[in-house]
Amino acid sequence: MDTLGVGVIGYGFMGKTHTLAHKAIPFYYSPPPADCELRAVCEVTEELAQAARRAGGFQRCTTSAEDLINADDVDLVHVCTPNSEHMPALRAAIAAGKHVYVDKPVTASLPEADELEELLGGYRGKAQVALQCRFFPATMKARQLVEEGFLGPVTHFRAVYLHSGSVDPNKAVNWKSTAAAGGGAIRDLGVHILDLLWWLIGPFQSAHCVSRIWARQRPNLDKPGSMMSIDAEEAAVILLRAADGAFGSVDVSKLATGTEDELRFEIHARHGAMRFNVMQPNYLEVYDARPPDGDLGGRGWQSIASVHRYPAPGGKFPGPKFTLDWFRSHVHSLYSLLKAIAADAAPSPSLAEGIHIQRVLEAVRESAAGQAWVELPQAR
Repeated sequence: MDTLGVGVIGYGFMGKTHTLAHKAIPFYYSPPPADCELRAVCEVTEELAQAARRAGGFQRCTTSAEDLINADDVDLVHVCTPNSEHMPALRAAIAAGKHVYVDKPVTASLPEADELEELLGGYRGKAQVALQCRFFPATMKARQLVEEGFLGPVTHFRAVYLHSGSVDPNKAVNWKSTAAAGGGAIRDLGVHILDLLWWLIGPFQSAHCVSRIWARQRPNLDKPGSMMSIDAEEAAVILLRAADGAFGSVDVSKLATGTEDELRFEIHARHGAMRFNVMQPNYLEVYDARPPDGDLGGRGWQSIASVHRYPAPGGKFPGPKFTLDWFRSHVHSLYSLLKAIAADAAPSPSLAEGIHIQRVLEAVRESAAGQAWVELPQAR
């Protein structure tokens, strides 16, 4: 296929991550699924745009997202803006028929998710949401085992995604702490763990959520010397129930003292169990309850060394035995989109999947506001 021209809108943390993933693809996958060129980057000021162009190695820069999207030489648009700015870029990219890679959550609100679904009716591009926790070898192995029937019927589960960045009430914050901009622990952290659980053992039927705001006023990172009101939850606990009676808890928090970036899940079922911690991403732990248990034992947890064992052509460099890092999951997530574009196949997690998880997030937030069980939306 022809070379794909890449444009990145927003060169903050995720914009840098996506750009670096493009640069890494040819090292990890030989041959890569598609040849890509970093054609354009967009930032809010000319100074930031020029800095992004130089740092990322883009051919040019702009302060107009519309110009980037409509450029004839840009085929794939990365939407790496704050959540509240996703929708304008998505509207324009879909209208222009461009391929899209958008950061999570896909939109900032339920009405935007509904609008996005309507826009997809005539869309013929390939689009994927950056839910990269699906793309660790260990989580891919977990999915494989579930599909093979290793677990059997699920009885219950527990999952967490814990940060400690908001423990200090005097720490300056930005839009991620405001509800209108699509912030809060549920949308920021919950999107990953809820998507992962739905992908592994979903669907779920209902939810009940309690949440908390620890500090109602915090210093404004974007306006030094001023304070900002916090109206998005900083921690939440969610109970989930499935139609067959399986249930579990999901704990998302930016107030978890002593944690860094700790996503964990543990699933218990009739025939086995499994657990994973993203802080130890090289291993998936499993328990097989089917072998006989003798007087001196016979059963026990096993650590599967998933390490760098991506399917070919992805496990060759630096080699399957070497340790894994957080960034590598982002590279494989992007690889899966490029592979779908090259093969004219459906990418996953798709925009439709992202819209569904957005609706789940908003239902969970509704439960927290009303302190009641809510029915969860199902994939359409």
